[in-house]
Amino acid sequence: MTYPLWLLFIGWTLGGLLLPFFDRGAFDWWDKVWVALFAVAAYAGIAARSGLSSARVCASVVFVSFAAALAAAVLCGPLAPHFTPQAGPKIAGVFPLLPPLLLFALLSASERVTADIFPCAGRAGHAAWTALGFAICVVNGLAFLEKTRGWWVENPGGDGWSGAVAMTTVLACAAFALAFVYPVDSRMRLNRLSAGLVAWLSVNGLFLVANFAMFLK
Repeated sequence: MTYPLWLLFIGWTLGGLLLPFFDRGAFDWWDKVWVALFAVAAYAGIAARSGLSSARVCASVVFVSFAAALAAAVLCGPLAPHFTPQAGPKIAGVFPLLPPLLLFALLSASERVTADIFPCAGRAGHAAWTALGFAICVVNGLAFLEKTRGWWVENPGGDGWSGAVAMTTVLACAAFALAFVYPVDSRMRLNRLSAGLVAWLSVNGLFLVANFAMFLK
């Protein structure tokens, strides 16, 4: 069941390549389906490798951690993103649901990429490469999520580069710590081109298109 979910997500992502060339926030239903497919595929992948119990624990810890980080940012000020209704339904009417779900999915995909490309990295090395892949997604996706999809009305890293660097650093450190939550995958790999890797590449390809489209508008 995992591969069909990944293929469906990859197809949906590639179908979104035209979104950066439409008006900001056009087809807002696309976001909800995209994030839901991404999160479900990521969860199904963990469950297929390590069982439902491990998947529930891992997904819960990662989701709650990112939701708590988002809540702290919203409540504490300088790095607070000002979310719009485009960011989906809100938890307790305050914190949007889609961002922590997307962060969980991005971290899960980055963890898969690391496991496929660096299977002998060790736990600390695995966490470091996972955090790097996750940080690449976060930085690469800012233009898509803000300028193209309209998830927030101001830079989520605050004003200027210093705030953006601070926000990225915080998320990368969280990603490094949360990478240890994922179950160890000791399977022998005969092929490093997995569905998770293709999904990671397709997501970052979509983000790159949004960065490019900014210069054409």
